[in-house]
Amino acid sequence: MKIIHTADLHLDSPLTGVAVPAERRHELLLALGRLAEYEKNNGVDAVIIAGDLFDESNVSVQTVRSVADIVKQSRAAWFVLKGNHGGSAPYELLRSLCPQIHFFGDDWTFYGLGNVTVCGRELGHDDAAHWQQLRLDPSRYNIVVLHGDVDDPSYGLIDKNALAQSGAKYVALGHRHSFAEHRFGKVRACYSGVLEPRGFDETEQTGFVEIDTDLDRIKFVPCAIRSVVTKRLDVGGVTSDVSLERRILDCIADVDPRNYLNFVFCGEFENVVHIQMVAQHTLQGKFFALRVSDETRAKLDVSALCNEVSLRGEFVKLAMQIEDERLRNDVLKMGLACLDGEVLA
Repeated sequence: MKIIHTADLHLDSPLTGVAVPAERRHELLLALGRLAEYEKNNGVDAVIIAGDLFDESNVSVQTVRSVADIVKQSRAAWFVLKGNHGGSAPYELLRSLCPQIHFFGDDWTFYGLGNVTVCGRELGHDDAAHWQQLRLDPSRYNIVVLHGDVDDPSYGLIDKNALAQSGAKYVALGHRHSFAEHRFGKVRACYSGVLEPRGFDETEQTGFVEIDTDLDRIKFVPCAIRSVVTKRLDVGGVTSDVSLERRILDCIADVDPRNYLNFVFCGEFENVVHIQMVAQHTLQGKFFALRVSDETRAKLDVSALCNEVSLRGEFVKLAMQIEDERLRNDVLKMGLACLDGEVLA
């Protein structure tokens, strides 16, 4: 039997940092449709969504109806955990539109599917007591569905020792937004990650997990309409704004415009260059979403400058007293540029 494990779609996210949020929200829904197409074309028997299908309270009725239509056209059994986002309203509507979906409650909920048992519960209060009640038949292929952090009980306790002794074969986890494998004793567990990145913090490859219970095998299946691409440009040797622009264009030559571009300037510069201004002029509008970070440092002989009997020397001595390295670096860059008659945009 083949089973898909996914989580954290966060449908109808606000996506305030994206140039065209409505388009991206629609693409997140399309990603679920693409997963359903994979299910149909690859003999998948079940789909598990391990929490946060919807995002907060701003979920539209149209989005819930679209999810219901996707499920209704599927041949697989669908299992949905609510997680810690979205409230109950969109899930209650989805339940009424699509009664064939299997939901989990606050107590352990068990479903049979051939020789497979899918069980799970919404984490919350009295988790320690609930873990004592987890009992699984070791003769079956048992999958436990949970939404929380294996290292932080803030969203509910995930008892690793209880899982290790539970008779589970696989734990389908949601909450962390990048694919990761864990072991609880001999029990395999995975965070599936997300189907699509929503912001620049989701830089890992996106996709879902496919479980083959007959072969006792799992694999990560990559998929993405758009990805977050990070490019780092060392400004060492840059002599002017024009040379910086050329270096930027060379750096992004292989980046698909449909992607998110996370562009990071790094290294040490000897000549004053207008990084933000040149970046804005060169990169703005060329990609679906853009973030620019400046991690550069001025190349300075601090000892020599501190010994200078000059305004520059006094400024550097004062700036070097700033404990925060990033703040100190920014102050030095801007202050020395001003003393040299430059304005850093």
